[in-house]
Amino acid sequence: MARFVSLSLPFWPTQRPGLKVRPASPDKPFALHASGPGGERLRALDRAALDLGLHPGQSLSDARALEPALVCARWDETADRRALEALARWCGRWSPWTAPDPAEAGQDGVLIDITGCAHLFGGEAAMLSDIRGRLDALGLTAFAAAAPTLGLAWALARHAAPFQPHGWFIAADTGPLADMPVEGLRIGQTAAALHRFGLKTAGDLAALPRGALARRFGPELLRRLDQASGRERESLGPLSEHTVFRTRVRVFEPLMTRDAILRAADQALGELCDLLEEEASGAAHARLSLWRVDGRVFDIDFGLSTPSRDPAHMGRVMAERMARCELDIGFGIDLVECAALTVEPVAACQARLDGGADRSAEIARLSDRLAARLGAGAVKQAASRQSHIPERAAGWRPGPSDFRPSLRSRPLLLLARPEPAEAVAEIPDGPPRSFTWRRVRHRVRLADGPERIAPEWWRETGEGASARTRDYFSVETEEGRRFWLYREGLYGQERGAPRWFVHGAG
Repeated sequence: MARFVSLSLPFWPTQRPGLKVRPASPDKPFALHASGPGGERLRALDRAALDLGLHPGQSLSDARALEPALVCARWDETADRRALEALARWCGRWSPWTAPDPAEAGQDGVLIDITGCAHLFGGEAAMLSDIRGRLDALGLTAFAAAAPTLGLAWALARHAAPFQPHGWFIAADTGPLADMPVEGLRIGQTAAALHRFGLKTAGDLAALPRGALARRFGPELLRRLDQASGRERESLGPLSEHTVFRTRVRVFEPLMTRDAILRAADQALGELCDLLEEEASGAAHARLSLWRVDGRVFDIDFGLSTPSRDPAHMGRVMAERMARCELDIGFGIDLVECAALTVEPVAACQARLDGGADRSAEIARLSDRLAARLGAGAVKQAASRQSHIPERAAGWRPGPSDFRPSLRSRPLLLLARPEPAEAVAEIPDGPPRSFTWRRVRHRVRLADGPERIAPEWWRETGEGASARTRDYFSVETEEGRRFWLYREGLYGQERGAPRWFVHGAG
């Protein structure tokens, strides 16, 4: 059965990490304001300001007249959402499926899918206690609830957990839904309309005909009621992508040095490689995630030119990437995670009978380490391309080389762009007897060819197009120098007069 946790953060805008303006004492009232009807109005308040009778939507001037000691700052909605998303990412220490739940002031929170995760922490009660303890250490007021549906967990976190002595509530089934106030259904202003009709709880709504409710209050009310009761399935849209291969290492004391972090990362990476080996797979793109005790998460991605499950090689690449990152350890790292984001099948490889090393594998490992140290775009290797045109048949790309030389003979030096030349031939379609290139005239002693290459018609309008047929000749001059040149165009068959070009030498 699915299980969800909802975290309620009633004072999130005034308590979030990174807030630049804070009161000198927690006893002083603090509020955030934003532009509204009639000028600046309060947007979010802390507990001290609420206890003084101030409320959201109140005019800032009226609030300051009532309480001159009120500390105010401008509300930054974008920063609020980013910080809440970072907190949801940090909550991934309890489950990989988390999502921020931004709402009106006093309704912000985080949603967590804990299906199959609670036993790792000693049960749901121990998990919720750990969640509240860690959030309290971050200076956040938080309440938590666990339930079989997202809607019920959301309602319990805001209308039941605050009244519990330990600040959390666990519902084994959807039974507590009947006693929840209609505000717990996430229906906004519709809740006030329901109150005018004397409908105060979800149980009151369940006792009424569904058709009448839909006609009077709209289909959204029934949808939210069905989601909370489990009649309609509601899924969580997590921040992190689906990752099958993921391992974690938890430590009792925060790691304060890079060497200690690397040792824990090597342990997680070794376990990850064991999982990959069981599935005959390798990682082409992996991620090291470091959870800091104060709520921040650092992600270090590293790629591999060929899928690998070798912990020694992957560990060296990971260490190179970590050395290039500006890692702020802060108060320490207490959770290390390794995940394989891109996985591909890797077949078993037969070792060489002479005990020698596999050169292609060594080149791939060297490429990975250089890319980790210098950057992915700094390491390139020769690669074949799907083209018969010589200047397009090879190029450069990141990663290991898949270059396969042409079966036809090619000169040692191939010019990046063919250079025009003037040639004289005995017969129109024959090899040149002499040619002038770069203002130097060469007499041909021997010639071999032609090698005919047809144009790539699908590229005729694009860059690098070859709109006419090429006849290539390998020639040797009277001085013993060798050139590779071609005639572009066929006499009497293609538009325009044929032209000669020098494409290579040697």
